Amino acid sequence: MAKVFFTPADVDVAEPSRWYQPDKSLVFRLERLIEESGIIDDVSAGDVVAVKTHFGDRGTTKTIRSLFIRKAVQMLKERGAKVFVTETTGLGMFRERNTAIGRIEIAEENGYTSQTVGAPIIVADGLRGFDGVKVEQNAKHLREVYVAKAIAESDFVLVMTHFKLHMRGGIGGSMKNIGVGCVTKTTKYDIHLPSPPEIDHEKCTRCMKCVEVCPFDAINDLVIDTSRCMKCLGCYEVCEAGAVVIGPWLDGDDIAERIVEAAKGVMDLLGKDRFAYLNFAIDITPHCDCHPYSGVPQVPDIGIFASRDIVSVDSASLDAYRKEELTSRALLKNRFWEWTSPERQISYAKELGLGESRYDIEQVP
Repeated sequence: MAKVFFTPADVDVAEPSRWYQPDKSLVFRLERLIEESGIIDDVSAGDVVAVKTHFGDRGTTKTIRSLFIRKAVQMLKERGAKVFVTETTGLGMFRERNTAIGRIEIAEENGYTSQTVGAPIIVADGLRGFDGVKVEQNAKHLREVYVAKAIAESDFVLVMTHFKLHMRGGIGGSMKNIGVGCVTKTTKYDIHLPSPPEIDHEKCTRCMKCVEVCPFDAINDLVIDTSRCMKCLGCYEVCEAGAVVIGPWLDGDDIAERIVEAAKGVMDLLGKDRFAYLNFAIDITPHCDCHPYSGVPQVPDIGIFASRDIVSVDSASLDAYRKEELTSRALLKNRFWEWTSPERQISYAKELGLGESRYDIEQVP
């Protein structure tokens, strides 16, 4: 049974005379949570530490606040670590978040800069999202996982996750933050789609835009060479005739299991003992932070969970969400998107040996 530490978001100050109590801040509670949980105790002087978070898209308003990240960065630096804050590019080629340049520009607009978080911001999978290290595995869905190179080269990863719902994966917890957020475009594609793109020659107008845009020269005689294709979606995005065929987009058990298998690839490469997890169960929105908007939270703020066990930290966050009363303006009255399988991430991760679904909670005031 794994250990999960928790600090609540509640503030019990109701009298005007007691207004000045900085120790009630969730930022300072986070500091106590990290100290008492010991989740970064294995970090040593000189270690390169990646703080993995999500910067959101342009227009997203409920990602983790930069001052939480800054506090964690400060505590890592106090241990002598060399810290950087990181994210990866999104699947696709032409939206701003699909390149490192756009990712950093969006991060800055959303309040994440080297000054606000206290460390350099590095996009882990390179300029266009193809810099990775291949991990081969004998899995049901993903036989190859391409781990973002800057993650692969790190000594330790502190995963800081905005726990929320997800329209395909059910929940967006630490598992999704690693499984989708620490891999290159190629594996992102394999998580979301079951097979490589193909060209429908009956629809094709021979405009050649797909050939021009392909960064790997994988299209010859209007046939996609799957041995060269890195599944970036560029050809699909530029084809106005709809001749590039992909899909169907996955959801339910299929995508839940693929997220877990991708996370396993990342963790196998570095080692499970080189990860620590912080789930921020606040502003639990029905939409992922990759959406260019943020909906009304489903439930009141709960607090922050900390653990060295990825399965337990997501399981504890999910259980806590289930126990809360929905707000009157909650978008989903049944709590989850009906076509998703939020529990499957937990059960499959346990099956694959990534952690324990049973946990003990210790509250940190």
